[in-house]
Amino acid sequence: MILDCLIAILDLMPTLKKLNNKGKRLPSFVSRQVITSKRYFVDLLPDQTRALSVACGGYEQVSKDYVISRTDFPYFCIEYVCAGSGRVWLGEGATYARMEDALPLHKGTLFAYGPGVPHRIETNSSQTLRKYYVDFVGRQAGSRLRRMGLVSGSVLRVSHPDEISEVFDLMLRCGSPASVHSKTLCTQLLGVLLAKVNQRVLPKEAVDDRAFRTYERFRTLLIERCVDWQSVESVCVAAGISPEYACRLFARYGEDSPYRLLTRQRMSLAAEWLAHEQILVRDAALRLGYQDQYQFSRTFKRVFGLAPGFFRQGHNIATVATE
Repeated sequence: MILDCLIAILDLMPTLKKLNNKGKRLPSFVSRQVITSKRYFVDLLPDQTRALSVACGGYEQVSKDYVISRTDFPYFCIEYVCAGSGRVWLGEGATYARMEDALPLHKGTLFAYGPGVPHRIETNSSQTLRKYYVDFVGRQAGSRLRRMGLVSGSVLRVSHPDEISEVFDLMLRCGSPASVHSKTLCTQLLGVLLAKVNQRVLPKEAVDDRAFRTYERFRTLLIERCVDWQSVESVCVAAGISPEYACRLFARYGEDSPYRLLTRQRMSLAAEWLAHEQILVRDAALRLGYQDQYQFSRTFKRVFGLAPGFFRQGHNIATVATE
């Protein structure tokens, strides 16, 4: 397997040599069917003899016509869906791509492939995929993925999707812009990522697609319209579920309670208004539906550890100091 992987990487050498220091020319295996992307390249000829070694990775928001179909790949790869939906075929099923053989992709799902594993990935055109990926090699790469069930033609789902996104985001920050420490940091974070997936992976028999979609719909409604909600109960009424069920969904899939998430989102929005629009504290309170400015201030301080007046004043001082 190591020899096959080395041969595949050597086949890419003409393209890799054209990759300049600013990354204007991408390797041929990197998709161009994207709307936005963030990528890092730490070592496109990584050491196969190490336990694990990251080559590259990134984030992609794909275009509506996104289709990837490969019969081989030079590295092992983990892809993680953080938004949108689509489908994937892994192994022999990728050759024929029959719909009945497709594995569904939603937020919180991840899959893997590697040298000698055909794969085909398609997006839902109405809900385009947003996903992270990391490419790597190493003498432990195959065995680590097999123990997680990620190279048997299956898709895994995790219970706390935002935690996985945070690890991928940290890898992005460590890998770009590149430094002498990027490779070491990204490789160490790959180990963290594998451990985090092992911690949060849901057993197949425990996965309830309908419950997960309800959680995602409720969470999106709560976040995107946080300024409209005075309480979690009001979000539940709009979503058509009970507060008790909402709490059970967050305990199963979320990283926080619905109440804490709503409070944090509303106070974060208030902080943005205070910092960038320079509105008064009482105006921020009114925008969020607080009739009592002091109740707003107590909630703001509980979240950030600082009263909104001091926060606004401190931001003004910092702004003047940098001008």
